[in-house]
Amino acid sequence: MTRYRWRLLSAFALVAALVFSFSSVHFGAAQEADPGFSPASGPAHVIAQGVTALPSGDAVWRTVRTRAQLPAAAPFEERPLGFVLASGGPLLLVDRTTGEQVRLGTGEAALVRSGTIQQRSSLGAQAVSYLSIELVATDAPAPPADATVLQPGQPFAAPAGLHDLDLLSATLDADESFTIPDSGQKNVVLITDGAADVARPGGDPVVLLAGEAASFSGELEVATAAGGGEERVSFVVATIGPEVPPPAGIVEPAPPQADPSPPQTDPAPAPATPAATSGQGSIVLQVYTCPPGMDAETVAAATCAPTTETFDVTLSGDTLAAPLTLAAATSAADSYTWSGLPYGDYLIAEVTLPAGATTYILSAANTTGDPASGYRVTLDAANPELSVRMYNFAPG
Repeated sequence: MTRYRWRLLSAFALVAALVFSFSSVHFGAAQEADPGFSPASGPAHVIAQGVTALPSGDAVWRTVRTRAQLPAAAPFEERPLGFVLASGGPLLLVDRTTGEQVRLGTGEAALVRSGTIQQRSSLGAQAVSYLSIELVATDAPAPPADATVLQPGQPFAAPAGLHDLDLLSATLDADESFTIPDSGQKNVVLITDGAADVARPGGDPVVLLAGEAASFSGELEVATAAGGGEERVSFVVATIGPEVPPPAGIVEPAPPQADPSPPQTDPAPAPATPAATSGQGSIVLQVYTCPPGMDAETVAAATCAPTTETFDVTLSGDTLAAPLTLAAATSAADSYTWSGLPYGDYLIAEVTLPAGATTYILSAANTTGDPASGYRVTLDAANPELSVRMYNFAPG
């Protein structure tokens, strides 16, 4: 296995790395972008945009993959604030209240305001998958049970008032790069095809695969991943732009609030347990099964689903009296958390693979290793809360 694949960085781990890297950035009026700010330049262009109030209090960006049924079977549902991206085929969006219809060709997107009752259906001959990038309150209901959260994001204080939201789209060839400008707020990048090296200016790059995302603040440089044989990479970026004053004589709308009585849905993956000040941390594991025939060189995270077959994983290290298994972890939805771990090096290995799987890879910050011996990760003061993803592969 190449070093390029050894150093895969999961969306969750990258979030932690970037938040730490940009810890000097403060949010608030002093960081607002200039009123003339535009995130588009060079290869990046805006494919959806709108002005709206943001969630009140702490919010998160979350990226979600959902399946759009044919019109006769597609339900009307209340939608959160966010962008809808027709990534798998053309979509039709229908607003139940106004009757407005929006057709999205493949690669097109639309901004949907919080509370909209909307039907999302496939305009093709069969159901198709699509992506949404949602900006929601931290206590917002989880997405529907048939949706997969690709990256739940890190909480941040959403700015008050009306703000311009933009969704950028770009495709870079192997010799190109693009610097996402600093909007003064927390933004999110989602890789839609290929693999990307992402880094703050002057920093060491880390790898994001198709379907993986990371929230960030400040500038972020994106380029086609080096050493992985990638010829190009495509991605979208959702940004919070400048504050926009409300029109004269019109009352500013209240920020969207979470439904106080949300419908019963599967709980969202539990966040990593905060590290104690005594030098302890936690490791959060998510395990996925990829389509048959996929391998470490062709993995597309967006096509892999949480594993439902029986499996087991061990966690070992010099600070542990004996290896830990999943029985020692706290489970919530599709995640497993080992908490109260002393700082140090740990080895993660899948000792029982799901039925049909023959190998796997681990995606985590600064990991090294292989399926035979396991993957080494480190908990320390810089990375006290580590999230990792394990991808299982079966022959085609």
